[in-house]
Amino acid sequence: MRTAHTLCPNIVTTLALAGILVSGGIDGVSAQSPDPDAVLEEARKAQRDFEQYRRDHTPVKRGARPDGVCDERIGRICIWFGGEDEESFPVELDEVKEARVALIRRLFDALEDAPDRWVIGQLVHYLVENRNFGEAERVADECGIDETWWCSALLGYALHLRTEYVEAESAFMDAFDGMPESEREEWMTALYIFPRNDAEEFDELPADERDRLWRLYWRLSDPLFLFEGNDRFTDHYARWVVAMNRRDSADPLGLEWEEDLEETLIRYGRNIGYSRTHDPSRMMSNGFVDTRRMVGHHHPKSRGYLFPEEFLESPSDIPPESWITAPREARTWHAPLYAPEINGLETQVGRFRRDDAMLVVGAYRPTMAAEDRRASTVPVWGNDESAEEPPYAALFLVPEDGGPLINVQGRDPEGVLTLETRPGRYVSSLEVVDLPNRRAWRARQGVVQKPLVPGLVGVSDLMILKEGAPFPESLDDALPYVRPGVRVRPGERFGVLWEVYGLRIDEPVRVTIGYSEGLPDFLSDPDEFLETIESDENIDITFEDTGPDRVQAIFRSVEIELRDVEPGEYTLHLRLELAGRTPVVTSRPLIVEG
Repeated sequence: MRTAHTLCPNIVTTLALAGILVSGGIDGVSAQSPDPDAVLEEARKAQRDFEQYRRDHTPVKRGARPDGVCDERIGRICIWFGGEDEESFPVELDEVKEARVALIRRLFDALEDAPDRWVIGQLVHYLVENRNFGEAERVADECGIDETWWCSALLGYALHLRTEYVEAESAFMDAFDGMPESEREEWMTALYIFPRNDAEEFDELPADERDRLWRLYWRLSDPLFLFEGNDRFTDHYARWVVAMNRRDSADPLGLEWEEDLEETLIRYGRNIGYSRTHDPSRMMSNGFVDTRRMVGHHHPKSRGYLFPEEFLESPSDIPPESWITAPREARTWHAPLYAPEINGLETQVGRFRRDDAMLVVGAYRPTMAAEDRRASTVPVWGNDESAEEPPYAALFLVPEDGGPLINVQGRDPEGVLTLETRPGRYVSSLEVVDLPNRRAWRARQGVVQKPLVPGLVGVSDLMILKEGAPFPESLDDALPYVRPGVRVRPGERFGVLWEVYGLRIDEPVRVTIGYSEGLPDFLSDPDEFLETIESDENIDITFEDTGPDRVQAIFRSVEIELRDVEPGEYTLHLRLELAGRTPVVTSRPLIVEG
C-alpha cells in the first residue's frame, strides 16, 4: 500500500506585507554586533524572516483535500493519507535555496560572536536541510558551547540524515551520557510513542527497569537487522533534535510551536517537502485575501515498525507478524532509506531439539505483488562473483534477555535457513533484501523453548512440506523441501513432519492428527484440543506408534489431504497419547487458499 500524509494547519497565518529579500539574502540583520543578546535577537529575526519567505514562495499544489476531511487530527493538525499522487510535491524554488544560504551565513556570523545553544542548533539544522552534511558534522563536532551533550545530539542528527546509522547511534549515546537529568527524562519518555496511558505507566517504572525495557524496545524496533545500525532508533532521536530546535523558532507551517506540532513530528517524522493549497475564499479581518495554507509532506512509503508495547514485558510471546502495519493502523511512521518498501515474508519457522540445544528451521519466500506473480518475476540478487556484497537473506534470533544477536546468513531469494543455539526466549526475524530495487521482506515472531524436563515427553513443531516432496527419513532429508509458508490448496496432498523426544524404549503411543477451523489462541491445551476435534469431527489420521528401540529422538512424517475443505484459516494439530502420562499437543496454523 503506497501512502503519504500531509499536515494541514487548522488556522490561517497572517499575510506578510513587507518584502524581506535583498540581493538574494534576508534583510535586517547586521553583519556583526559586540552585544551577544543583540546578536542572538537578530539571528532569531533572520530565522523568522526566512521561514516567512519560504511560506510566501512555496508553490501551490492543486487538488488538495477539502477542509475538515482528516484521517486523523492532532490538535490543530489535520493528517490525511494520500495515494500515488502524494509521492510528488512541488520542487523548492531556487530563490528559497538562496535565502537559506544567506541565513546560514548569518548564523555562522552569530555563532562566532555569540556561541549559543539556539544558534548552533539552527545552524546545524539548516546546513542539513541544505544537504551540507559534512559542514554540519564539523560544526557539531567543534561545538564551542558549554552544553556539549547538545552538540553530540546535533552530530547524531547530521550523521543520521547522512545514513551513517552506527556513528549516529554512538553520538546519541554520548548525548544521553552528558545530559542533565531533566533533559534525559524528557528524551527518554515514551510519550507520543505509546498511547498516553501506557506511556505514563512506563515512565513511572523504576529507572533501571525502564532503561532496560527502553533498550529492548528499540532493539526490537529495528526495521532490518541485516543492515548495520538501528535507523529507527536514530530517526526517533533525530526527530527530538528537530523538536528542540523548533520550540523557540519559527516553523515552516507558520504555527506557534505547541504540543500538537511536537506530537505530530515525533510520531510521523520530519517533513520531506512542502506545498501550499490555494483557497481564494479565505478572507482576513483586514480585508486582504490569504490564499496560503501550508502542507507538509512525509515519505509516501512510511510504515509502522515499532514493536507493540503490549508485548514488551515478554517479547517472545508475540505471535507471527504482529508488527509492520499499514499507515492507517500505525501510531508512528518510518521509511528506511535503504529499503523504503518492506513487505511481509512467507515463512514457516519450527523448533527442534538437539541434545541440550535448540535447532530453529526457517523456510522463506518473498511475497510478490499481483503483477509480479502474473509475470513470474523474482527479485534480482547478486551472484557468486559478488562476494564482497552483503548477504541477501538471514535468520536472526534476538534474545529476550538482551544478549547478542544470533544469526545465519545466505544468498538465496527463497530457501531454508537453520540456526542452532541454547534453549531460551527469543524473537526471530527472517529477512530478505533486494538491493537493486531498494525493497525488502521480513517476518518476525516469538520463539520459546525450555529445556526438556527429564522423564517428560516433548514434541517439535509441525512442519509442512512442499507438494511432491519425496518421503523423508530424517529432518536433514526434509529440510530442502520445507514449504515457505503455510498456504495449501483444497485437495492438495502434502507432507507433515515432526520429532518426538523422551519416549521410553518401545513405549506405545497413540497419534492423532486433526484440524480445526480458525486460528485458535491455544497451542498446547490437550483437553481443549480434544474437545475441538471431537466436536468438529475433523480427524484425518489416528494410528498406533511405538518409541525407539534405543534412547533417541524419533522422526516421523505422514502425507495428508484436506478433502472438501472450504478456503479459510485452520489449525493443524498433532496429539500424542501415552499410557499413564500427560498427552502432548503441538499445532501449526494453516491457510487453505481459494
